Amino acid sequence: MHPMLNIAIRAIRKGGNIIAQNYDAQKFIKEDFEKKQYFIKKVMYKTYQTISEIIYKYYPNHIIIKKNTNYIFNDKKILWIINELDGKKNFIKNFPHFCISIAVIIKKNTEISVIYDPIKNDLFTSVRGQGSQLNGYRTRCANINSLSDTTISTNLIFQEIQFKSYFKIYKKLILSGISFRYTGSTLLDLAYVSSGRIDCLIVNCDSLNSPNFIAGQAQALESGCLTSNFQEKNVDLNLNLTSSSKFIKLITEKIRECYVVSKDITLS
Repeated sequence: MHPMLNIAIRAIRKGGNIIAQNYDAQKFIKEDFEKKQYFIKKVMYKTYQTISEIIYKYYPNHIIIKKNTNYIFNDKKILWIINELDGKKNFIKNFPHFCISIAVIIKKNTEISVIYDPIKNDLFTSVRGQGSQLNGYRTRCANINSLSDTTISTNLIFQEIQFKSYFKIYKKLILSGISFRYTGSTLLDLAYVSSGRIDCLIVNCDSLNSPNFIAGQAQALESGCLTSNFQEKNVDLNLNLTSSSKFIKLITEKIRECYVVSKDITLS
């Protein structure tokens, strides 16, 4: 095992223990939104500190940053990016679907990725060029030849002017036999796509540019996934699709049918 992967796993499990313990503890907090917000901030801070301390113990010269931190990548510095809790709203609502992630960046490449679901005890890992794993077993993205009986996770944010376009897409895909999920944790969705639990993830084009999801992107890439942008300028539509190359081709063709039909109606 890669030595840094070993430390990342040790650190993320320690952080996961804090999340899991406080997940049960917060059930005693009454329905007070402000108290829950304060509580979860404390939990996230403690989780980040615990993970950081373990990493610095073994690699005191490396750089560790939180999610949503602007940092200029440096070829000479090894960078650890920690997302101490993805799926915060799920945590607050006692919905057990959230995760922690660590990504290790070396010479601007994501060399190591670890995603941990502390409730289900699922550990997703990847090392650049060596594939992805779930709990020590090699994973691959789903090999799909048809849209029927497939599952797509989505986290789309759109304006009112785009509503009709998105509604057309949903309708078209549902009638093709696709089931949709909105899980509240994009990072865990990426891990699920990489392990074949979900067939595709569809989000807005800019969503995955954040360092928050860099660990998930690495997992997907190592499992054989591709990430493709779908754009339709006439309706200001920008989608990001993560899945196998076959599935991306199938779903892109199906989405395009929506606009071919609408253009034909307009011309007539």
